[in-house]
Amino acid sequence: MIGMGREKVVVGFSGGKDSTTAIILLKEKGYDVSALTMQLDLPGEDEKLLKVKALADLLHVPHEIIDLRKEFKERVISYFINSYKTGITPNPCVICNNRIKFELLMDHGTRDMGASFFATGHYADKTEIDGKYFLKEPQERQKSQIYFLSMIGGDRLKNVLFPISSISLSRVREIVAGLPLGNNKESQDVCFLSGYKLVDYLKEYIPEAFREGDILDTSGKRIGRHKGSINYTIGQRRGTHFPSDGKLYVVKKNVTDNTITLGKETDLYSDGFEVINPVFWKEIRKGEHYKARIRYMSRFEDAVILEVSQDSIIAGFNSPVKSITSGQIGAFFQDDIIVASGFIK
Repeated sequence: MIGMGREKVVVGFSGGKDSTTAIILLKEKGYDVSALTMQLDLPGEDEKLLKVKALADLLHVPHEIIDLRKEFKERVISYFINSYKTGITPNPCVICNNRIKFELLMDHGTRDMGASFFATGHYADKTEIDGKYFLKEPQERQKSQIYFLSMIGGDRLKNVLFPISSISLSRVREIVAGLPLGNNKESQDVCFLSGYKLVDYLKEYIPEAFREGDILDTSGKRIGRHKGSINYTIGQRRGTHFPSDGKLYVVKKNVTDNTITLGKETDLYSDGFEVINPVFWKEIRKGEHYKARIRYMSRFEDAVILEVSQDSIIAGFNSPVKSITSGQIGAFFQDDIIVASGFIK
């Protein structure tokens, strides 16, 4: 933990168990703690904000609500919808961390509220190596969220605290036991889908994406019809309603042509992948070997860097990897720290 004493810390406060624990631990260490909550125009938000305010009062910390409804809609929801329009699978939590929590929320806490540090209840840790800060796996690895934070960049970490980095989930639950939490939602849920099925949400915003189209085989031959390519995900087997003697999977989507391609399971495997718009936590070079993660909590894959530039990283796998999905985050690890990440092309 950086610093002690009466240094001011602003905690991004949802009223859930993790951010509540963060406040309690920081107060125990003697920090001057304030709570900062985002107003995002989410379902049932007014009632939740009242509960969060009451909890902050119970914890005896000053509490402020910052109105980020416009920015959240422009930066996160629009990205989410536009991703599906173009046929990629979005990761809104990564965008929210990068463009909302660790930008607008953090800047308001450190700049406008005069805090030395910004803290969150993420299951994450940080470390300093040769004057640079890196995201590091927390003690509770099964809850690790550093994948979702991998696009914020090392410069942001200097003034960030992760108070629950070294404690277990069971300890978090013990600390908040009996408190009237203002938010029981898991932080990895897509918050603005609360009460919605994904398909129903997308139908409301992009109904045109649900028109019928062709099902193709891997040679490009038409073999059937589907009810909108947006309904399908790479690797999906059930729900295509296409009869076959063998197991067929969705191996490709083309939203422009409104087609999906079915193939064998072997067609889902790739020898490598490319990420674009990368964030470099350290310089990485062609020929270096890292562990790669292609979706949240997927297994680590051995990867070698084949090409690297400011715009992209191309990596090859030691063994073929299944169902790499455009739009998800590809993160590169060295031991227990993240060294680079980007959006899978």
